[in-house]
Amino acid sequence: MIKRIFSIFLLSFSLLSSFSFAQNSLSKETFDGLINNKIPILMTLTFDDNLIYGTLVYKRVGQAIKIVGSLENGNVLLHEFDSKTEVTGVYYGTKKGDEITGFWSKPNSEKEMSFSLKKASEIKIESAPINTTGTYNYSFGKEGGTGSLYVNQISKDKIIVEMQSLRGAPSYNQAIIEKTTLKLNGNQALYENNEFGKCKLKIIFFEGGATIVYQDEAFECGFGNAATVAGNYLKYDSKVPKFEKQD
Repeated sequence: MIKRIFSIFLLSFSLLSSFSFAQNSLSKETFDGLINNKIPILMTLTFDDNLIYGTLVYKRVGQAIKIVGSLENGNVLLHEFDSKTEVTGVYYGTKKGDEITGFWSKPNSEKEMSFSLKKASEIKIESAPINTTGTYNYSFGKEGGTGSLYVNQISKDKIIVEMQSLRGAPSYNQAIIEKTTLKLNGNQALYENNEFGKCKLKIIFFEGGATIVYQDEAFECGFGNAATVAGNYLKYDSKVPKFEKQD
């Protein structure tokens, strides 16, 4: 199951080379549904082109959980995070009209269950600039891979970033982008490097998180085999981070 989840994770961010970011009106939608036809859940999702983010509530528990994911050609991938930025569940399926159906699985487990969601309400909201400074993480557990994104916003249109990830078992290959300065355009930034071939990554920020996706099929970034910094990240700390590489 770990390999399957990680394969879906990598494939989703490889395919989203056309990922774009809208800075105008966004759609915020609420979905009611069930896991395994008996566990009631409520999702509040903001759709920003291909990007999805919001909260998930297991109704019997009542606590809101952060979720981040993508919608591409009707295919949905969502990661649910705990407060320590560990991925505690993965939703993958399809969106047709007002319904989302598919399967839920848990990292480090062979178990998976079906889920179904139906839209209950929708409102339009306006996007707004955010302070991107902070530390962003994700983790699929000890065997499943981890990633960190460090950001210091030094002006309205400029950020300093550093990225690193570990693929997980069995290879534990690394992907690292050393400290560099990028132009911030709205809530997104573009990283390009031709040292190892064509490498192009887009960082898309939103309130409480960030997503990194490849652009124009430019995958040659000099990372270890099957390692990547692309992925969904949850903001863990809003303080100015300490970078590995010092000036």
